[in-house]
Amino acid sequence: MNGMNDNDSPSLDFFRMLVEHVSDWIWQINEQWEFTYSNSIVEEILGYSAREILGKSMFSFIQTEDIEALEAIASSASINNKRLQNIDFTMIHRNGHEVFIETNAKPVIDDKNKTIGYRGINRDITLWKKNRERQQQLLDIIEASPDFIATADIFGNTTYLNPSARTFLGIPNAEEDLQPVNAQLWTNKFVELKEHELSNEKSIWKGENILTNSLGKQIPVSQTIVNHKASHKNVHFLSTIARDISERKAYETIIKRQALYDTLTELPNRRYLYKTISKLIERMDETNTFALLFIDIDDFKQINDTLGHKYGDRALKLIASRMKGSVREHDFLCRLGGDEFILLVEGMKTEQELENYAKRLLSIFNHPLRMDNLFHSITCSIGISIYPTHGKDAETLMQNADKIMYHMKKTGKNGYQITHPNKK
Repeated sequence: MNGMNDNDSPSLDFFRMLVEHVSDWIWQINEQWEFTYSNSIVEEILGYSAREILGKSMFSFIQTEDIEALEAIASSASINNKRLQNIDFTMIHRNGHEVFIETNAKPVIDDKNKTIGYRGINRDITLWKKNRERQQQLLDIIEASPDFIATADIFGNTTYLNPSARTFLGIPNAEEDLQPVNAQLWTNKFVELKEHELSNEKSIWKGENILTNSLGKQIPVSQTIVNHKASHKNVHFLSTIARDISERKAYETIIKRQALYDTLTELPNRRYLYKTISKLIERMDETNTFALLFIDIDDFKQINDTLGHKYGDRALKLIASRMKGSVREHDFLCRLGGDEFILLVEGMKTEQELENYAKRLLSIFNHPLRMDNLFHSITCSIGISIYPTHGKDAETLMQNADKIMYHMKKTGKNGYQITHPNKK
């Protein structure tokens, strides 16, 4: 019979059929390590048919570099009637490529209690080994990365931190339980996100974030957070990679400051002025207003002509410093260029308040400037325009304030005047 029924035990043919249909290589060798049996799967693994390997030594198919070590293991096991358990070695396929094998075998023992061969199972672990090697390569890269890399479970417990992340958070490098490390330390941005900010398929967030290091210092980072989902769409785990962008941010701050500030006086410049006026106008209504004071230093050209531009620059820095110390903290003072300054003032309810403010600015020049033990008397002229009475845009406001300021200069200097609609 080729099968079995309820009253019969399994036949030899049944077991042979069973062995031929398994995916592992089943074999038997004799005392000389020669194959005496092999199932047909060997052809898929090594490219040789079962008939071709019969009578041949197992070692003739093994990579040369592995033979000595494997012979020592096999001989020792044979002498002591021991099993061969989870032994890895490399065999050579018929076409020359390497095949990684894991073997498990049981000794065949005669009636004198001597091992006269082995019966075993070889498993092709080539794909598994290559995947493991790739995983190890990726892990080596992650471990060596200067970036902050971490994973967490669905309960918010950190499950992995690479060395850079451990250093950042002040956690020792010892392999300790990381569960007390709450993932919110590095997912603070993620938990604030709205659903529409995430990719529906992969739930990926990319952007800039702020992380706090072990010293309590806030560090700007460029970060990616991935919400890994299982096939049933539930969250499986979280991972992140974050890069310190402190240097870039510092550089951006320098560039921004250079674009918006005057390098000599460190006051906001013309570009910053226009941006500020635009913002003020956007939030103004009929009940709110602001004033623009156009300030020009009287006879400043004489300082440059008599003392040189070096002293002129020093004088401008001293003048800017005096004005910064005199204006209110929330008012906007900038250097328009040369010896011209602009002051934007909010919250003045009457012209009298503005006039008192202008008088205070004039008074800061009551004391001469001191440069190299020499004193230089300085005065200024101020023209004032008010939004929206004297203009509803930056250009008009500045032109009107400029005109009234030059009118002030022609009529005596060292004073102020508010623009009037009929003033030419």
